[in-house]
Amino acid sequence: MRIHPLPVLALLSSIAALVAGGLEVGGTTPWMLFISAAACLVALSVFVLYLTAPTHRPLEVPVEDFSLWVDAGEPAKDLQKLGPSELPLATMVLRSDLGSIVSNSELLCSRLSIALTKPELQDLAKFELVPRSRELLSVLRGAEASLSGSSSPETLRQLVSSLERAAIAAEAILRDLEGISLAKRGVGETYLLPLRRAIDRMVKDLKELKSNTESYLRLFLLTSQSGGGVPPSS
Repeated sequence: MRIHPLPVLALLSSIAALVAGGLEVGGTTPWMLFISAAACLVALSVFVLYLTAPTHRPLEVPVEDFSLWVDAGEPAKDLQKLGPSELPLATMVLRSDLGSIVSNSELLCSRLSIALTKPELQDLAKFELVPRSRELLSVLRGAEASLSGSSSPETLRQLVSSLERAAIAAEAILRDLEGISLAKRGVGETYLLPLRRAIDRMVKDLKELKSNTESYLRLFLLTSQSGGGVPPSS
């Protein structure tokens, strides 16, 4: 460990003053001797505190850090403003809102992985929360990728199916976290609380996205069947 010279110099100077006072160099008085001893004691205390001070450790990302969580608002609510002839635009809206949920799912996977490294939660590996959260992320990424192609009613049907599957998986993870929280107390419960809140928000976002997509798809199909003149999708 590298020692800064200032505490060492202060200690040596005070010791020298104390020794000089003891040898009565320059007509030292008892009062001066007392001051030198006090200075030596202070310097020694500072030096000891300097040596025993804890070393700086880099900050760790806390489990509860969800500051990067994207607020999806009301996913796909803008579809209510679009007509059946605006299917390509509707697909763009869906891709954007689903992208936010995918980002949140990535963050959730990361935080779950961090949580399970804590000694209080290492026994939770049997619930396979991390593999299941990664599977959920895979489903969402697949749904997002499906929106990158051409716009069609079939694309929306597949999206609804994927969102339903993702919502069911997310709800299962949420139920397990709630059950585990009841069994865990203290620090363990503290680690799990922000994770429960995050997955709960994701479940709500997935359900709302699915509902709004279904409503738009229903409108599209009804208009097509009634001969509303819906142009071919691009």
